[in-house]
Amino acid sequence: MLILKDITQTQQLNLQIQEMNKTRQLYDVILDQVNDGICVIDEHGFILFYNRTAGELDTLEPDAVKNKRAQDIWNLEENTSTLLTSLKTGRTLNHRETHFSSNGQAITVLARTTPLFLGGHKAGAIEISRNISKEKKLTETIMDLQKQSKNDSLPTSAISSVKNNTRFRFENIIFSSREMGHTVEQARRSARSSSNILISGETGTGKELFAQSIHNESPRKNKPFIAQNCAALPESLLESLLFGTTSGSFTGAVDRPGLFEQAHGGTLLLDEINSMSTNLQAKLLRVLQERTIQRLGSSKLIENDVRVIATTNEEPLNAISNGRLREDLFYRLGVVNLVIPPLRYRKDDIRVLVDHFIAKHAKALDVNVHGLEKDVYQFFMNYHWPGNVRQLEHIIEGCLNLVYEEEEISYDHLPSMLKNNIVQQELIADDLRSTKQTGTLPEELEKLERKMITQTLKNTFGNITKAGEELGISRQNLNYKIKKLQIY
Repeated sequence: MLILKDITQTQQLNLQIQEMNKTRQLYDVILDQVNDGICVIDEHGFILFYNRTAGELDTLEPDAVKNKRAQDIWNLEENTSTLLTSLKTGRTLNHRETHFSSNGQAITVLARTTPLFLGGHKAGAIEISRNISKEKKLTETIMDLQKQSKNDSLPTSAISSVKNNTRFRFENIIFSSREMGHTVEQARRSARSSSNILISGETGTGKELFAQSIHNESPRKNKPFIAQNCAALPESLLESLLFGTTSGSFTGAVDRPGLFEQAHGGTLLLDEINSMSTNLQAKLLRVLQERTIQRLGSSKLIENDVRVIATTNEEPLNAISNGRLREDLFYRLGVVNLVIPPLRYRKDDIRVLVDHFIAKHAKALDVNVHGLEKDVYQFFMNYHWPGNVRQLEHIIEGCLNLVYEEEEISYDHLPSMLKNNIVQQELIADDLRSTKQTGTLPEELEKLERKMITQTLKNTFGNITKAGEELGISRQNLNYKIKKLQIY
């Protein structure tokens, strides 16, 4: 007797299982390349996944821990395991810990533990860990230097601006335009009070110069001025730097005052506040409202008298709409709002700024230069200055390094980027003067575009990347235009 059985469905299921296993193995390989440690447990506490980086952080072999109970691997109780606690409570946990490797090296880890849900069912938990040992060491070094700087004795002849870590006053703000004069006057008036201030302006406009000037004009001028760039450190380190730490708050933590405590009675400048995470912004808002701080790991409230000056390199309302600045923090910080206009909107200041920077750097470089040639000055007046005053100063300093016996800065002394901009401006001007309208606006714009791209490619010897930078467009966009306009 012959029995025939249809096993097509079984074969299909086997193929699907093989494909699923292959996909799972591929995911394992991909996650092994991630620089963060990843550990995943199932709903019963068994380890489903443990990548290479996690093994390096814990000095464990990944294959030796997979499919084992988490509490057996780390000898933990259910209430002391962050993975099991997150699984049980359904809450996301953030924590930091320091342990020592087999060779005695301290490793500080920042971890985030999150429960995993499939539909409404808890399917497990994941912990992502990051080695922040280098950042922690950098923070401790910064704080030690600040503490040392605070305790160092200064000679009695030292001026107050050196004692409070500042070097700028309102007299150092160089301007002649009415727009800048109005902003400086607003800043002078705001210096009389202790209200918080929000200064907005593009990169290079001089926001910290204003902040230091306000401090040195205020009743707090003999107290500390401390500045911190919020974009320079990750959230956890910035939080401990601002609010301080308490011994026992995490493994290896010591009692250390934060910047708010160090600036007590003075001014704290928070630069690029829009780079701070919204979670940390909420904690900052509470400090500003309550005028008390609480060190990490401590329940003690410390009275704090600090004037906060914050800066942002974008328009505050745009930062709010894009989720980079909390609206409630904006109203708390922006008791006084100062907007520093970009250089392209106050061209009257270019002449006095050029004279100031020439006098400043010519003396240091030992050259005798009195100003700019007429055509260079005209170009400076027409240029849009994306880097603002900082860019102008760097260009002047660079030109003075190339001056030999000349008494004026000429076209030859300018950096190549600016020279190419001058050429492009002249091409546009020539086209506007000589071109008679023979077609529609799109047709005329296409002719001008083709001419500018051709000239820039010639100037950069066909280097598309450099040509794109000088034209202010991406390499991909320039390639598209070259093909579209048939430029070969």
